[in-house]
Amino acid sequence: MANILIISKNSVLTDEISQSLNEYKIDCKTLCFKDEDRTVNFIKENNFGIIITDDEIENSNILLKKIKTQDSESNIITILLYGKDTLNNAGDFTGFVDSFIQKPVSKNILVSTVNSYLKIKKNIDKFKNDNKELNRSLYQLDVLYNTNSQLSGNLDREKVYEIMFETLEKTLSFDTACALMYPTPFNKHNKPDANRLIIHSLKKPQAEILDILKEKLKDYAKDYNTDADFSNIFTEEHIKPSYQNQTFDIGLLSFDKLIAPIKVKDETFGVISIYRNKPFSKEDVVCFQSIIHQIASPLRVIKLYDEIKNTNIELGKLERIKSEFVSIVSHELRTPLTPMNLSLDFLASKITDEACKKSIDMAKRNVLRLTGMIEDLLDLSRIETGKFSFDYKRYSIKSSLDLTAKTFEGQAKNKNMDFSVYMEDNLPDIYADSKRIEQILSNLTNNAFKFTPNGGKITVTAKLINAEDIDKTLLIKPVEQLQGQYINISVKDTGLGIKEENINKIFNKFSQIENSLTRNAGGIGLGLTITKNFIDAHLGAIWVLSKENEGSDFNIIIPVYSELKAFTIELNEAKKTSDTTSLLTLKSKADLTSFVDKLKEENIIKSLKTSKEIFYKQNGVFIYKIYFKNLQKSAIDFVISQITAKINSPEFESCGIVLEKELFKKEDEIHPI
Repeated sequence: MANILIISKNSVLTDEISQSLNEYKIDCKTLCFKDEDRTVNFIKENNFGIIITDDEIENSNILLKKIKTQDSESNIITILLYGKDTLNNAGDFTGFVDSFIQKPVSKNILVSTVNSYLKIKKNIDKFKNDNKELNRSLYQLDVLYNTNSQLSGNLDREKVYEIMFETLEKTLSFDTACALMYPTPFNKHNKPDANRLIIHSLKKPQAEILDILKEKLKDYAKDYNTDADFSNIFTEEHIKPSYQNQTFDIGLLSFDKLIAPIKVKDETFGVISIYRNKPFSKEDVVCFQSIIHQIASPLRVIKLYDEIKNTNIELGKLERIKSEFVSIVSHELRTPLTPMNLSLDFLASKITDEACKKSIDMAKRNVLRLTGMIEDLLDLSRIETGKFSFDYKRYSIKSSLDLTAKTFEGQAKNKNMDFSVYMEDNLPDIYADSKRIEQILSNLTNNAFKFTPNGGKITVTAKLINAEDIDKTLLIKPVEQLQGQYINISVKDTGLGIKEENINKIFNKFSQIENSLTRNAGGIGLGLTITKNFIDAHLGAIWVLSKENEGSDFNIIIPVYSELKAFTIELNEAKKTSDTTSLLTLKSKADLTSFVDKLKEENIIKSLKTSKEIFYKQNGVFIYKIYFKNLQKSAIDFVISQITAKINSPEFESCGIVLEKELFKKEDEIHPI
């Protein structure tokens, strides 16, 4: 029920009005008017909803204006008791009076008017409160939405904790929030953390209160984590700076409280409670639960991320140990093969018995076969440990194709095969390691001979091809984006062929498709794995066309030489073999030559043996790229700051130059997710 105040200098009138209202059980208070300010303050302090005053107060219109405008949210209803001449002589009451009652006052009119406005006041207050709650709910929803955006993709546990407390403070205006967070599986030292009690509070809780809060959280936490050890808890306090010298005493425990576990399904990450002097509403409880649920999900993702990351690190270590073991064993196996081979050569030169010579020849073939297997193991080990280096040069692939033709000529005669090598005239140069290209051709041709019966046909062809003419769906993934011209080399045979579902499998380590000829051919299934790695290192691609019992057509493409391709190939090699590789890119619609010359002239970019640079133009934009191998971060930061200063200098600020930077590390090759 709204509080009613009757204001007048006339005590007889106030008593009469009060008595009339009391008869109808309408409570009211009276005030003898003395001055405007005291009256207005009295109304404000006592939160009156309906004011009844009379025209005997001087400047009553000004008084009513002050009452109406003292608080825009108070919605005070005013009723003026007036005589016959009041409205003509007392000034303008427009907007300051809700109802007029003429004197002498009729009891029925008074009671009816007051009852009507009591109902109106009740509805207005309800509407105001509902609207206030609606606005508050909308604000909470907006904060929750923004919180969800902040948490999306966030893998920083400390940042998630920070967002949790910030969101709770914005939406629920707590006085104190306490979170007992369980140890995380891994931290930056890869060791378990202690339990953490994180306090965010308006004022600092007294020591004994803090102990009580801690015990309450521990007791609650044990309901969800019965085996947990809470003997070691690290406390972390965050107190509002403006309240640093104030404390919460035992009275804090009488505040309204919300408490909940931070959990997803059966996994609990901690418990949290918040205290507030003002009671929590049902909407507050729903909001609190929503926030805790929002926080639990990213914490679970972070935990899984940490587990995967650390598992991958361990797997990476095991993979390196395995590769190093293979490398050591392969070296040790290769060491005795050389003297064995020399000894067999010596015996072959001394022995004339044909049966013995055949045995020696068989031994030599197996030594060479074992040597090939060991070389494959060593190559794979170097590739996996990032120790395989390439000697890239511009050269004509004709020399490698000629070598392939000569190498397999004798084997073709022995197996009565039709073997030929064709190439288009005037094939352009490529940028490659000729030794590795020859190894690729040898692997593919040797496979063709292995899996093609005697009397079959093997054809090696080389031609120029455009990227747009390549069927990208056939490529063995992953592959760099294809553009420009390529040398396409095909090794086609009439051998056993491969089932379509097995084509991708043959490029896996130690993979062989089981059949009788495979067993007779031998090998350990590394040739195509090494071939794929070598082709990738040259920004090329490989695909296979094959039908079972009809033969196979292995196709590789190597990009035609261009300065940009050469730069990209060497950058990729630097990323794999260097501890750090920094790439800086300058872009502008204006020619960058004079700008780069200025950088070199002022020693901002020095000509280093470990750096490579290139100029080119793409889609009307001039581009300059330079990369540095194993340059310290402080040195790169200095170079970047100097380049940025030069870009912003009066000499070049109109050129619209943009600087982009990338930093690559070898450990980036381990992808946690």
